[in-house]
Amino acid sequence: MNVQSNLEENTSDVAAIVTAMTDDEKYFLKDTLHAILSDDTIAQIIVCYEENNQWLSQSIELYLKDPRIELLSLPMMNIGAVRNRAVQLVKQPWVTFCDGDDVWMPNKTSQQRTFANKKMLDFVGAGHYLTNEDGQIQTYGFSMFIPMPSTWLVKTEVMNKFPFNENLTRRSDGDWWIRTQNKIKKGKYFKVLLKYRVRLQSVSMLSCSKKRKVNMVRFAQVPVLGSLLKGITYIVWLSTKYLPYIWLRKWEKQI
Repeated sequence: MNVQSNLEENTSDVAAIVTAMTDDEKYFLKDTLHAILSDDTIAQIIVCYEENNQWLSQSIELYLKDPRIELLSLPMMNIGAVRNRAVQLVKQPWVTFCDGDDVWMPNKTSQQRTFANKKMLDFVGAGHYLTNEDGQIQTYGFSMFIPMPSTWLVKTEVMNKFPFNENLTRRSDGDWWIRTQNKIKKGKYFKVLLKYRVRLQSVSMLSCSKKRKVNMVRFAQVPVLGSLLKGITYIVWLSTKYLPYIWLRKWEKQI
């Protein structure tokens, strides 16, 4: 069976959960939705926004005409709780996530669905680029241990059985990854399918992982150094893209 027939087989059985809970997504949400709506496999889109939001309807007015889009108004809460609320509304057998400032590569989810069918997986992650605030690709991401949530494709029944920890203010994705170890079948798709937007804000309050991303994008904008950094990160990605995600021994204590 060729790739095209696989895509046709998998058409319209995935729900996309888009989180746009802060004003920061105002300037990027249209790009996010444009990419998602262009994906052949997406049958339902749930856009989560904060209940006092004043800009969302006007900002994405043209996209609201698409019947696949549903709006979910919520009080401000931890990201894990937001995603759990949205999963409860999913009508499709598969669900994928995307932050309101990230952008998928063309047919991101269609490719993952084909891969999931072929390998009989419950979960598929993928690689990502780091971009600057304008969406220009700066470096390759690594994702050797855990994929970015905006690349996740998961069976809806899995998310219902293993919801995110709503009490965590951050890293609920990492907590989920650890708790589901050996309980579901996870796989890595060997392509870069996400443009992860890095905003060059103050790093003082960021996690170590996000500080590293901010610094990489900053360095990437320096002439010559930027080309060197992109080349190095490409080599790292190329050498690891077919390898399974690495399980860290320290995580054993958290199960």
